[in-house]
Amino acid sequence: MTRPLLTFDLDGVLCRPPFGINPGSGRDKRRDVRGKGGILWLTERWRYLGRKPMPGALEAFERLCEVFDCVVVTARGEQARPLTERWFQRHLGTVPRVEMRSSPRETSAQFKVRKLSELGPEAHFEDDPFTAQWAAELLPRVYLVDWGRNRWLAGPNITRVGSVADAVEELLRSAQEGRPAS
Repeated sequence: MTRPLLTFDLDGVLCRPPFGINPGSGRDKRRDVRGKGGILWLTERWRYLGRKPMPGALEAFERLCEVFDCVVVTARGEQARPLTERWFQRHLGTVPRVEMRSSPRETSAQFKVRKLSELGPEAHFEDDPFTAQWAAELLPRVYLVDWGRNRWLAGPNITRVGSVADAVEELLRSAQEGRPAS
């Protein structure tokens, strides 16, 4: 019997964003824009040094991993994989499956939505409202980690949470009852 799948964004969901500030509001973005490289892509791996976990997120992630298959889907570039895997090893004691963007030709949202479409999770945890809104068109449930800049987003299958920990009991209950999170 296969276990249900959950997916998790990394920065702003499991790991604190830079300076503890979630930068994007997701307003006025377009789905058809091509991603671009540049200095941010080239220096990306160093932007993640010294980040701490989001409060309670890794403990909640561990609890969910007991019942669900859990995959991290992050738009961090592949060049940041060694640092990202060390971060998980240091803070979680293990490295989960991590899907990372191989090219800047896709935007963060394009990459995540493509991966989520391939994986077909029961639910996804996200903090970017643009990505969450798009993912909610494809998935049964999106948990949106509450940040000031994403408060404008609402939807019938979008559940706003303060952290991953806020969804644990609901997800465990739905798994025990053998039904999808809804």
